[in-house]
Amino acid sequence: MNASKTVLRTLQDLITLGPKTEKFNRIFDGIRVVASRKPGHIQCELDIDERHLNRNDTLHGGMISSLTDSVSTLALDTNEKKPSKSASIELSVSFLKAAKKGETLLIDAETVKLGRTLAFLSVEFRNKQNNELLATGKHTKYIS
Repeated sequence: MNASKTVLRTLQDLITLGPKTEKFNRIFDGIRVVASRKPGHIQCELDIDERHLNRNDTLHGGMISSLTDSVSTLALDTNEKKPSKSASIELSVSFLKAAKKGETLLIDAETVKLGRTLAFLSVEFRNKQNNELLATGKHTKYIS
């Protein structure tokens, strides 16, 4: 197995452990790791179903915010200089268009800059069927 397949398998294993807990990491249930084109990048997919919806029957904004946090952290973990610890300092999301049940969410996260004590990460959420941009996220983390 080549290095990129090993990274993808390790990331998918991390995600698969989430649903087996009562902790918040169960948010990963249903997420598939699709690619890691380069160090600091990860691409995932999520089929939107009933448990992801708000009262308007669209993808809940809290789900996108949580995915911004979690998936960008996975992208950070793919860097060659992987930090041993990290903590969120700032997180923001811009919601551009609603996603609906039955659609597949394509999540692209990357490390924008990895400094000595800070990491700057970005995430794009797209509708896989038509590539329409649904939301963008920014995440800043303290690293050590």
